[in-house]
Amino acid sequence: MSSVTLIGESLAKKDLEFIFGGCLSKCQDCELKNSCCGLEQNRLYRIKGVRDKTHKCKVHHKEVKVVDVEQIPIKTTASGRSAIEGSVITLEDKECDSIECDNYKLCHPAGIEFDAKYNVEKSGKKVDCPKGKDLKEVELM
Repeated sequence: MSSVTLIGESLAKKDLEFIFGGCLSKCQDCELKNSCCGLEQNRLYRIKGVRDKTHKCKVHHKEVKVVDVEQIPIKTTASGRSAIEGSVITLEDKECDSIECDNYKLCHPAGIEFDAKYNVEKSGKKVDCPKGKDLKEVELM
């Protein structure tokens, strides 16, 4: 499902992926707030199209452009027993601080919120965890 939002002119490029971090306090009295702030906070989005329309903005140095975006799945790992396509899971922190591990970025991707609920869109292969945890690759929405 796609949505329309506004993004800084220099960032408005087709296929750019970004995490919507939420609205800033400067945005609270802006007449375009509903257009900018309508995305789900801390979720990953991809720009599907860039429109010609631009607007002035208090936050961005230049103008903002109107873009069509879609939310995209976050690739990470989940407990093997809960990694079932179509299920809703609460993603738990892996409690792993081994940043040298080959799987660290997959287990701790940008935009993920631990203890939040996610839909398992896709379940993939088993992950070889050096700490022996039962993990599978998943795509979450």
